[in-house]
Amino acid sequence: MISSLPSDVDGHAAILRRRARVSLAVCAVVVSLCGCGRPPGTPAANSTPTGSAVVTTNDNSLIKANSQRVLEDAVNASTPGCSAAVGSKGTVVWTGVRGIADTATGDKITPDTVFDVGSVSKQFTATAILLLADAGKLTLDDSLAKHLPEFPNWAGTVTIAQLIHQTSGIPEYEGLLVKQGFAVSDRTTQEQALQAVAAVGQLNFKPGSQFRYSDSNYLLLGEIVHRVSGQPLPQFLSAEIFGPLGLGMVLDPVGEVPHKAVSYAGGSEGYRMTTSAWEQVGDGAVQASPSQLVRWGDNYRTGRVGGPKLLEEQLAGAVEIGPGVPVRYGAGIYIKADGTLDHDGASPGFVTAFRVSKDRLTSIAVSCNTDDQIPEALADSIAKLWM
Repeated sequence: MISSLPSDVDGHAAILRRRARVSLAVCAVVVSLCGCGRPPGTPAANSTPTGSAVVTTNDNSLIKANSQRVLEDAVNASTPGCSAAVGSKGTVVWTGVRGIADTATGDKITPDTVFDVGSVSKQFTATAILLLADAGKLTLDDSLAKHLPEFPNWAGTVTIAQLIHQTSGIPEYEGLLVKQGFAVSDRTTQEQALQAVAAVGQLNFKPGSQFRYSDSNYLLLGEIVHRVSGQPLPQFLSAEIFGPLGLGMVLDPVGEVPHKAVSYAGGSEGYRMTTSAWEQVGDGAVQASPSQLVRWGDNYRTGRVGGPKLLEEQLAGAVEIGPGVPVRYGAGIYIKADGTLDHDGASPGFVTAFRVSKDRLTSIAVSCNTDDQIPEALADSIAKLWM
């Protein structure tokens, strides 16, 4: 965890802090671990925003009304806000929006508004690796050195499975680039991040000995997909996952994406536009609407991409994230003790929460274009209504 950084790297510092500890803002609403890759941890003691009544009923009109009320109680209609969606068996059964997509134009958030979903993207990178493994192009026991031979000797001790399950011991590339003097507003490339990781002299711990979330793991997995498939990760995901499922998602960290909201940092002096010029892929940067995310969530039920074998592999080998924490980490997704799937994400000015029910019938996604919202709490409240 980076506890103190210069102000010019506050964007990435905030992301890392969200992952590493429970923020005071969240503690006021929900007892839960949160972050860019927030472990679900202990179930929320009270994740329903103040004033939101949870109605237990089979009447979908009441459920939908109360879902919208969750957003209205938490989000000001005249500020940057949030979009939410619920999917049932692959069909979007409810969408709700509240707030402004672009304060300069006054454009409102709509169900089609696109957000950078941050670390929610990791499950797509992991799925790409599993698809290549099923095609016989790699194995999860392959060493990192096999596919990135230019890396130091320690790469021979790290396996692809350990990268997937966040047990490699490789430090965060963001912190490495920050130490080199880069700020969020500075352009940094995939190659620069890979070089920063390759310059690491020693791992944080023996690979496989413990869980420690690191974006470097998925940066490296994205590069492995590129080298093994011959396609850059964005193109591979579009061809093998997004396209076959009929989704309009794209992996594009810095490009102009249609219908994308402007991202904002919230504070005591109001909202200011914030963005990142960092171009890395693998660990984040999928651009999607909540409706698209919940349609993807149905693949955990159907295996439409990858088949039944992929469904097994996504959860096989999942590791405990810590002593006494009833949560495991699978292929880019957290698995709660009751079987619910969970991952959250953050990038400068964007935050997202993604949930799939234990029976895999229902998916929920909430995305916001301001970092002062807590989508985890909103998703948990909506889940109480639908799951």
